[in-house]
Amino acid sequence: MEEYTVEEVRQQFIDYIKAMISYIIRDERQPTIEDKLNLLAFTILVGIDGECADLPAFVLAPSPHPDDKKENISNGEKYYAEIDPNHIKCDIAGDLHNRLNKRR
Repeated sequence: MEEYTVEEVRQQFIDYIKAMISYIIRDERQPTIEDKLNLLAFTILVGIDGECADLPAFVLAPSPHPDDKKENISNGEKYYAEIDPNHIKCDIAGDLHNRLNKRR
């Protein structure tokens, strides 16, 4: 068999979040909006960590704008380390929020 495409992995991740939203909305053990939102945040992190049956663990790393480091240094502030995107084979980030909105 072949490996999943980046598009397929993105879709799996979005489908997981949509399933969690549907589940949490109906979950009567979470009576308040705050409880439901906390559970949603938790389940998204579970999905990223690979602690669910449907998804593998994902790499989550800062990806700062190229100008941030220079600006932070000139302001005497710490800066985020740069990553090499050429070494990440299946980066699903970048448009997930728009993809989720399209699935509503």
